Order: sequence, then structure tokens, then C-alpha cells
Amino acid sequence: MMGRSHALSGVVVWLAGCAVVERVGPDLGWRSLAVGALVAGGAALAPDLDHPGSTAARVLGPVTRWAARGVDAVAVRVRDRTCACCARRGGGHRTLTHTALFAVALGALAALAGWAGPFGAAAVVYLSAALAMHGLLRRRTRGPFGGHAVGLLAAAATVGAAPGGSWWWLGLPVFVGCLTHTLGDSLTVYGTPLLWPLRVRGCRWALLGTPRRLRFRTGGTGERVAVAVIGAAGVLAAWALAA
Repeated sequence: MMGRSHALSGVVVWLAGCAVVERVGPDLGWRSLAVGALVAGGAALAPDLDHPGSTAARVLGPVTRWAARGVDAVAVRVRDRTCACCARRGGGHRTLTHTALFAVALGALAALAGWAGPFGAAAVVYLSAALAMHGLLRRRTRGPFGGHAVGLLAAAATVGAAPGGSWWWLGLPVFVGCLTHTLGDSLTVYGTPLLWPLRVRGCRWALLGTPRRLRFRTGGTGERVAVAVIGAAGVLAAWALAA
């Protein structure tokens, strides 16, 4: 799926989850809703850091481009050393970072950063919000620094509003966003190694997804239909939260 589709799906899944929780539990508050949505939207682009041309690889310029090359190299090395059943050889895109285990690991890292204090929380919120804006808005709409401005404002507003608060929960929207990305890519033709390193049909890197006839090509008509459905779900989730 394309970057905008991933970011939108991360936001919608987080809001939908919050709507369900609020129906059966306590009021979550604006931080959990608004900040969590921004973080989930940005985290929904993070797995594509294994591709040097992705939105995640461009958000901080040379820094994230170099990071993407490193992640790609590590993903290739891990795949080639642990897979005896892979027919595909090449880059590391849609391998190590497109797994449920990666979503758990990145969520845990964000939770540790938030638990460490407000500066760690601010870093998570800034990076996630900036990435979300780069995914959701075109460059001519947000401008060259618009995404970073939103990230800085979000970080300052959230940490400034509750400087002594606990921020470990930021790991939850990061996990939700990453997992939503991988599940979204599982709807496309290629699929994802979602359950790595567990063996599926004897292979640790088995590509999982919906039935073949229900999959679509990235950027094609099927994805546009899926985005329309996601958008409608987002409207329903927002309505449920408002009600």
C-alpha cells in the first residue's frame, strides 16, 4: 500500500480502538485520542524504513536515508541467513520490518522512551507526528517544513500539558500503527512474512495474506477502494467518539 493509505489506516484503527474502549471503559482523554492518532499514523509508515525511497526514509533527509540503507542491509542479511525456502533475492523490503515481531519490538522501544521521561516522549511524538504529516499531506500542502512544525508543536503541547505524566502508553499506538501497516501490505499481491520467525508450511519467511483473488496491486483500483472503506470507518469512529 502507498504511504498515504498506511498513515490513514493507522489513524483510523487507533480511533476505532479508542471508540470501542470508551464504550466499555473509562474516558480516555484527549491525549490518548489526538496524540495517539498522530503517533499511530506515523508509526504506520515506520516499517517502510527498509526501503530507501519510502516516505519514512525521506522524513529527516540524509539521516533517515542512511538509516534506511542500514535497515535494508540488516534485513537482507537476516533473511538470507535464516531462509532456505526463499525464491526471492534482492533488497530487504517487506521482510524483517514487515513482521508482527517488529511491531512488538518498536512498540516496546517507544514505551521505554516514554517511561524514561518527557524528553523521550517528546522524541516519539515529534518523529511520529512529522512522519504522519509527510504521509498524509502532499509537499505543496504541508510545505518543506510543515510536517516538522506539526511534530514540534505536538511534542511541546503534549509534554508541556503533563510534564510529570506517564508516557509508557505511547508504545501502544506505535505497535498498532506498525501492525496495521503489515496487515495492510498483506492485502496486496506480494503479502508479508507476518509470523516470522514461526514456521508456516515449513518456512519461516512464508508470505501470508488474504486469498489470492482478494488481493490488489499497490496503487491500483483495489487500494483506492480499500482507502475509501478505511475513510468511511474513520468517519464512523470519529462519530462514535463524539457521541
